Amino acid sequence: MIYIILSLYAVILLGFVLTYFFVIYHLIKYSINKSLNAIMLAVFIIISTLLIFSNVLLFFSVDWKELLENSPLSF
Repeated sequence: MIYIILSLYAVILLGFVLTYFFVIYHLIKYSINKSLNAIMLAVFIIISTLLIFSNVLLFFSVDWKELLENSPLSF
């Protein structure tokens, strides 16, 4: 069951990373104000990276084995 949770999280994390690069590409390519482009990119990259990193840390800080053992849906 733990491997199912890890694989589902990996799919979600992959979606986050693909969306991350999608937004970066569009910020670079279709920026209206070129002078603010570098500031917008820096802010987006820093905040998004910190959010993804904290999400991964929080996910792996959960004791999934104990949580699944105490769950009414345990297999």
